[in-house]
Amino acid sequence: MTTSAVTGSLALAVLLAVPAAATGDAVAIEALVEELNLVDSVAGSDEIKSWRVLFDAYVEMGPPPFPVGDAFNLTTIHPGMTGWPAVKGWAESHPAMATAILDAASRTIVGLPYGVEMVPASYVEKGVVAEIAVGGNMLLNRFPHLDAVDEIAAFATAETYRLLEAGLVDEGLDLALAHCFLLRQFCDREFLVEKLRGVRRLSEALSNLRDVFHRYQDDISQSWFREIAKDEIPFLRADRGRLLMPEADRVVAEHLMRTIFNERDATADPERFAAAFTEVQSADAPLTRFGVAREWRKLAMMHGSLDASLDRLQLIYDDWWRRWRIQEYDPLLDMESQLERTNAVRYAAVIASVQDMHEAFSIRNRLIAEVNGTAMAAGLCAYHAEHGRYPDKTEKIYTAQVRRSSDTDPFSQEFDVFRYRYVRDRTPVDAGRQRIWIEPGNGLLYSVGANHEDDRAAVHAVHGQSGDLLLWPPARALLRAQGGVE
Repeated sequence: MTTSAVTGSLALAVLLAVPAAATGDAVAIEALVEELNLVDSVAGSDEIKSWRVLFDAYVEMGPPPFPVGDAFNLTTIHPGMTGWPAVKGWAESHPAMATAILDAASRTIVGLPYGVEMVPASYVEKGVVAEIAVGGNMLLNRFPHLDAVDEIAAFATAETYRLLEAGLVDEGLDLALAHCFLLRQFCDREFLVEKLRGVRRLSEALSNLRDVFHRYQDDISQSWFREIAKDEIPFLRADRGRLLMPEADRVVAEHLMRTIFNERDATADPERFAAAFTEVQSADAPLTRFGVAREWRKLAMMHGSLDASLDRLQLIYDDWWRRWRIQEYDPLLDMESQLERTNAVRYAAVIASVQDMHEAFSIRNRLIAEVNGTAMAAGLCAYHAEHGRYPDKTEKIYTAQVRRSSDTDPFSQEFDVFRYRYVRDRTPVDAGRQRIWIEPGNGLLYSVGANHEDDRAAVHAVHGQSGDLLLWPPARALLRAQGGVE
């Protein structure tokens, strides 16, 4: 027998040794989907939902000239890129998509329902679906619609630049702003993975908007900059009172708990435990399934009861909710979380079912910095358009050009406001492996970044690296102009 045949036989034996992945019957899964579709970001009248308007246009849209991914996305698209004529042509040939974005942005919520059965077949075929309990396993939830959102974001970026290059400033800015408000809706989706993707894309779109300010500064009027600074960007509302913590993962975990315990005495069922967690934990290494299943059967024998597990689950989420709503530097944030305190044996199923929210805390602060920083950058540009120079301090743009509340740095522990100075000497900034230069006469605006240390903008944080967050002039625009990136 060949090695591959032996491996195949062993894999088959392992698969047969593990119970089927269905950890909840059809009734339990139906109840889960029903509850997920009753949440505020899904339920409501059709008039307040954007999903049909947006995705009806998407399923009719032709494919982009390049696959959306690391090399082609909303952060890499610009008029100087290789292949720009093809990208420009793709954007120009789909006016219905631009119209849909403008319409969808005026709605309140995305409203895309959870579950394959809840969307048209044409959507499923194009990947516009949020799949719940794939294969009957409540822990296997997939969101291919997020890839569709990424493709729409690439389109919006290309079309914005195309319009501005054609001198259609009003139309280009309208679309760029509508795209930001559309992405803001996706930040309110209910699963952590959805929220993380939405927050990242909105942060990137705001960074793009500052690039637009920089590239087309002479074409954009003072009134436009002032409107963006005072009456548009602040209403993205990324603060802790408006951008709420995702709830769907807790709902899934609660429903799952009710299916993997014995109905009679509420004790853990070893076979259901193995079925629930084996497939997820061994997805990338199928030959480990047998060992993983055996460990979960052992853990079931030592696990807490159903009631104790549900109480622990609620305790973990209550703790996260408190942390989500408090100030960034509250002493509570330095204390050990309820998840960290949870006994890894007695509540193994709870730990395996929940999503760690720490990353959400971090990228939320980045989004707040992007929102406030973009409003401040627009205010600086408005001042420059009126006076022909940048101010020597940000107080000069308060009220007239920007809301004072926008000058808030979520990463600043001491001064709260963004750091700003008028540049009198040619100033270097290291952005990753590249060095960019800020010429005299510019206004330099930055956040102290995630390390909470003021580095005088000597280093711009790239992909989470230590350093400050350069907001104006925008780092990406300078890199492109000075040859650091295409």
